[in-house]
Amino acid sequence: MSDVQRGFVAGVLASAIWGGMYVVSKVVLEVVPPITLVAIRMAIAFMAMLLYLRLLGRDWRLPRVLWGRVLAMGLVGYALSITAQFIGTALAGAALGSLITTASPLVTVALASLLGLERVTARAWLGLGIALLGVWALSGSGEANLPGILWLLLAALTWGILGLIGGQTVRRYDPALVSAWASLVGGLALLPLVPGELARQPVGEVSLGIAAGMLYLGVVSTAVAFTLWVYAVARAGSVLSGIAFFAQPAVGALLGWALLGESLGLGFALGAALLVAGALVARPR
Repeated sequence: MSDVQRGFVAGVLASAIWGGMYVVSKVVLEVVPPITLVAIRMAIAFMAMLLYLRLLGRDWRLPRVLWGRVLAMGLVGYALSITAQFIGTALAGAALGSLITTASPLVTVALASLLGLERVTARAWLGLGIALLGVWALSGSGEANLPGILWLLLAALTWGILGLIGGQTVRRYDPALVSAWASLVGGLALLPLVPGELARQPVGEVSLGIAAGMLYLGVVSTAVAFTLWVYAVARAGSVLSGIAFFAQPAVGALLGWALLGESLGLGFALGAALLVAGALVARPR
């Protein structure tokens, strides 16, 4: 496969992982509060990627030239974006949360176009818009909670910025190295918020299943998926990786139906059709 094809596959895999992540998160969040869980995820992800780099004999030390970019990725993309998504989803509901935050690839595309990093055609914009309508159909309708919407817009904006910075950075540097240190920055940034959250909502009984769920969230949903995502943006470009990102709500809906007994209905069929149509329209010639 070409670099572009490998990047697109990496983006679909990352999106599929995130689409299924909520099944695990739904169980773990009943025991571990959200900000604490994100901080634990980041710590596990950092250790997992550090071990991966050492086992492969790669340099695990972060070059000084990357300190600024990794700091921005960790603070803006990992700490702020994920926290804003939690708060926004809690206020506005899961439907609007899925819809608005899935618009983050449009932010990456827009920034790449405005900064002259990529040429984005009208056809690509049309296809991404059609795919976004598919996400709306998959999500259903949510309550119009203005503070929640603002938090979700912040989450989408910051995640889009993460995709742009990360994609540009890993064109020259190891994606696992960049993601590892960005995860550490994100976890450390959230650490001061953990004591206050635990005072309001202490951790429940951590069974073997909950511990396995936290390991999955840290290793697979964070270390593996984040590394795949920045690689996808770097190799496939913002438009193709944006198309790949729309696999997230489709996979989430399918797993919710298969594992949690949630109904799909006509909305799922319409949403899936729009996602496919948007991908076909937006794909580069």
